[in-house]
Amino acid sequence: MNGTQKSSTPAAQTALSHFRRGRSAGLLDRAHGFSAMLEELKSQGAYPTQYRLELLGPIDHEITVRDPFTKEPKRLTCFDSNSYLGLHLHPRVVLAARRVLDEAGYGTPSAQLLAGNNRWLHELEETVAQYHSREAALVFPSGYSANIGILTALLRKNDFAARDRFCHASIHDGCRFSGARGGTFAHRDPQALSRFLATNTGNGGSLVVTDGVFSMHGSVAPLPGLRSAADKAGALLMVDEAHATGVLGRTGRGTEEHFGMPGKIDVLMGTFSKSAGSVGGYVAGSRVLIDYLRFFARAAVFTASLPSCVCAGITEAFRVMDAEPQLRERLFSNKDRLVTALKDLGVSPISADTPIISIVVGSQETLLLAGRDLYVEGIRCGSVSYPAVPPDSCLLRVTVNARHTDDELDRTAEAIARIAARHNFPSRPFSSASSDEQEVM
Repeated sequence: MNGTQKSSTPAAQTALSHFRRGRSAGLLDRAHGFSAMLEELKSQGAYPTQYRLELLGPIDHEITVRDPFTKEPKRLTCFDSNSYLGLHLHPRVVLAARRVLDEAGYGTPSAQLLAGNNRWLHELEETVAQYHSREAALVFPSGYSANIGILTALLRKNDFAARDRFCHASIHDGCRFSGARGGTFAHRDPQALSRFLATNTGNGGSLVVTDGVFSMHGSVAPLPGLRSAADKAGALLMVDEAHATGVLGRTGRGTEEHFGMPGKIDVLMGTFSKSAGSVGGYVAGSRVLIDYLRFFARAAVFTASLPSCVCAGITEAFRVMDAEPQLRERLFSNKDRLVTALKDLGVSPISADTPIISIVVGSQETLLLAGRDLYVEGIRCGSVSYPAVPPDSCLLRVTVNARHTDDELDRTAEAIARIAARHNFPSRPFSSASSDEQEVM
């Protein structure tokens, strides 16, 4: 298959939203139907160039993959890494992990409350707490499990949780799994949040949850307005700082520093898979909060600890964030260069505030074609479709990092502009959902 074949199958039948809405009697009937859809997408030559490409080396500003058609190595400029500062390849970080790998082995096969509570985990939790000026921190095996663990531990059925419509899937899932009342409010809209909180007539606790930087759109949560709305309703405020830590603020402390509001987040969640360049999640806050979560956040209790060598590498990554501010400066210089080039060529990203530069493509069919064309041009970026975004608002998600070169940025802007014109990307600005619409994920 040469990747240029076009199918006559209706787009609706090869859309993820079709299976999301579909109903069937047998559990595996859905799987068989989905498998047939994937085969159809593969026959079009688009799917293999965007999903589950096999990397033959490290994730970096340039990657080598196995071409799904020729099976030969192919080099691509990569805008699909969340390692904003490139710390997963930093010599200090790699050396720190290697030393502990030799000393403690590659795994920590026990739970944190038992034998998994080692000195490298302790050092990581202390480092994270100090970085965010909090009393304590708790580490989870992933960012997803962190949000699930935090929300299901804090919330009960008589409580009320209000979350931004475009929060990460783990926040939507955590709120659902908790059984708490509530729902979503319009994206980045403190007034809509206030109205929604006013509908709470229960006698339980209240929680407002948002991303600090929204992972799909790159926009920043309006922390001052959200804090004010939460205070008026007597609610706690939880912020997912996954894409803000190490990025936003003068020293990379995230959304609080960006707005000059230190200590204003009650429950500060973050991940190690973005600026720290590894894997895992965490929550930072008061010692009272962390002591409670340490025993009641089941996603941290009933799982093995992060490997000691990983903990050591992440700890060193946080130190490098402070020691080498030039990495963050280069990151934003790269972001500004790409945004300016795109706008000069007639392409308007949703947001220009962060290194997540997302461009509205339209339908999933257009997304797959655009992604395939970028692959041919030697460029890899995120192809975002439903359920991460609404079915008609698919995105090209271009994630800039500190290691990209000027030539890579300029060439990518030119390629995106050509492809946007070829496939007639919508010129309408992105609009957030009204408060009565359902969440995406």
